[in-house]
Amino acid sequence: MEKLNPVDRLSILLGEKLSIVFLFSVVITAYEVIMRYGFNAPTIWVHDSATALSATGFIMAGTYALQQERHMRISVVYDAAPPEIKKILDLLNSALIVFFMVLLTYTTIDQAIPSLKVMETSAHAWDVPIPAFLKTVLVVGSALMLLQALVHLWAQIRRFV
Repeated sequence: MEKLNPVDRLSILLGEKLSIVFLFSVVITAYEVIMRYGFNAPTIWVHDSATALSATGFIMAGTYALQQERHMRISVVYDAAPPEIKKILDLLNSALIVFFMVLLTYTTIDQAIPSLKVMETSAHAWDVPIPAFLKTVLVVGSALMLLQALVHLWAQIRRFV
């Protein structure tokens, strides 16, 4: 078994541990449905909470998917390519992911800072700072995915050397 670097270990840990947020989201959504339609007592907190939980799970799952090499690729082209071309496609793919993750990380930082300064809220009845939280999660998630992409890029470069 190949020894994993710290970024890979962190991606796996977060992917495995944070997958539970989807279960919590389903449970509280079921609770909302029961309360709303069974007892005519809707909640003010479930929608925002379920959205925040699911969004956090999806954002952090990107790093795990990248580490596991489960991200989308055009498999018809990739699978038909000879090994030398696959190496080039892998290198190009890793470089593009790094480029886009740099842009995304920069953009999310630019969005998160003002949101955190004013503790931007959802403007719903519950009025909690879900937007500020999610924008921060986007920064963390995109930065972690950038790190994972750099690990992949380095591995692809080493394959050529």
